[in-house]
Amino acid sequence: MVTMLNQITLSYIHIEKFKLVDSKKPLQSNRISILIPVYNAELYIKETIRSIVNQTYQNFEILIADDASLDNSRSIIDSIKDPRIRTFHNHKNIGKPRTCNKLFEQVTGEFVTIHDADDISLPLRFEKLVSFLKEHPQIAMCGHIIQRISEKGKLLPLFRDKATSHEKIIEKMKTTNTSGDPSIMFKTQIVSKIGGLLRPYFKNNMDYDLALRILEKYEVANLPEVLSYYRNVPTSISKNIKSHKKLITQKMTQYFAKERAKRGIDSLMEENWDKIKTLEEEFAIPYKIDKSLYLRECAAQFMYFQMYGTAIRYSWRAVRSEPFRLINLRTLQYCLRKSILPNVI
Repeated sequence: MVTMLNQITLSYIHIEKFKLVDSKKPLQSNRISILIPVYNAELYIKETIRSIVNQTYQNFEILIADDASLDNSRSIIDSIKDPRIRTFHNHKNIGKPRTCNKLFEQVTGEFVTIHDADDISLPLRFEKLVSFLKEHPQIAMCGHIIQRISEKGKLLPLFRDKATSHEKIIEKMKTTNTSGDPSIMFKTQIVSKIGGLLRPYFKNNMDYDLALRILEKYEVANLPEVLSYYRNVPTSISKNIKSHKKLITQKMTQYFAKERAKRGIDSLMEENWDKIKTLEEEFAIPYKIDKSLYLRECAAQFMYFQMYGTAIRYSWRAVRSEPFRLINLRTLQYCLRKSILPNVI
């Protein structure tokens, strides 16, 4: 009998080949190509586009695709008239990786950034990133500190622990995703040399995988200042965790990176699906033994993002799932205390 995990794994097998931008194709010097995949972002997309249009740096193009949203995102996008906006809407939902790859085929700029449909770029963001990349031609990718905000735009506590040097970024990225986020801007020409933009195997952690593949071959950096707002929306791709499968992908991302460090290639590049399936099953073992583990890990993640209400809901689900596990009760208690006294505990 095929297990549920195997059914999930088999769904990854049908992966499209990347259509890479020709590394010899002439690109517009100093231009930024901004890729915006959109799905059900009607509450935020207008503000997002406005934050881009109002940049101090104006040499850019916006390549945007509504991914068959169920709300009014597409009509809002189409109502915004600006000659720098080019639309490539999807007739059916194909997900963020394939949508971004589709948009990447159309880039004309020297630099690329993937912009979430609910985030906000501060006015000096593009000017500072382009200036830094131009002043440091050895740097292929540059990011910056991001300020998290709530769904309604309230500023959340700021984390300033982002590494800025290439060596420290590499060290931190081995264990957690500190630099694979919407802040990064990179040179268009490097994408064909790292195996493509976003790999459709990943349903989340695709930005982590991209950043790892870049820093393995090129020097990278981060600017030590806040240049964008990252909106904490519980229903977003990175936050909408319905099973342990999404947590496993981070472990798979790190495993692939270790493979590339040893052999220069990973199992995904080789399309070694038997090995990938075996790895997924091994990483899933702790979650099978403790069926509430993924709920506690989700609660911990949302606590880190200071999304207390969502963290409490996940910890409560853990208690309901396995009420006699003491650690579930302790997790719920911690989330409740932290949400009531966030500056004390």
